[in-house]
Amino acid sequence: MKKMGALEILVILSVLITGGVLGYKLMTQNENTGYEFDGDQMYKCAWVSEKIINKNFPLYAEVKGKWTSSGKDFDGIVLITKARGGTLYGIYNNKLIKLGGEMAHVEDIACKKIILKPVGNTIIKYDINPIECKSFKGLNENIEHSKGQYINSNITILKTYIDGSIGIDCNTFKPSEQQKLKNNINLDLNSNALKIVFIDEGINLIGKIDINDLNSYGEYINSTNMVTSKLTVYLIVNETDVKLSKDIIEKYDPTITKL
Repeated sequence: MKKMGALEILVILSVLITGGVLGYKLMTQNENTGYEFDGDQMYKCAWVSEKIINKNFPLYAEVKGKWTSSGKDFDGIVLITKARGGTLYGIYNNKLIKLGGEMAHVEDIACKKIILKPVGNTIIKYDINPIECKSFKGLNENIEHSKGQYINSNITILKTYIDGSIGIDCNTFKPSEQQKLKNNINLDLNSNALKIVFIDEGINLIGKIDINDLNSYGEYINSTNMVTSKLTVYLIVNETDVKLSKDIIEKYDPTITKL
């Protein structure tokens, strides 16, 4: 029987080691969805978060760590609104907070573990023509009407957003009333997405709005008339494989974005 030389043995060992490493990587990839991070992986976590947010998916995170101010344990769900560098910015209990790594001291939370939880798997985006109506309820009804054919397409709509501007005729808001309105609609928590411009006998809303909030706006803004710009509608849906009918494609020309 021929003996193997040193070079042949090295080649075989190299193949075995490479195969073992590849097998390990495959197993760890199958076990990890790519959304779970330790506190020393904040830059990677922020990078993944930013990609999700930039696709317009709502993003939550299960966070375990400590409050940097008190050292007390933190275990909660945070709505992530922005990611930059190694820091996540979010909303928790109607307050803005910052999330940092396990050794963080400037941020509010020093994170030990973060699991990202995007909402939905696909976004259907389409445009609708300007709407003229009398109230936020009427605006909501028009938007819901535009969703009709999608609702009948066997897809599960989890959230709906609109993006554009809304010109509203209403009473002029005094400075104290302006601040009260901002407080009532939590504008400080949503300032990255929505802007309010106060003018004589009216208001302009500019940016992205969850349509679930439209009716509540009517409680604080007594409109007599409103006109929108052309609006972009975002439907956050649960399905990963979305098939739309030819009629929908021809009428709305939607854009499909997958997570």
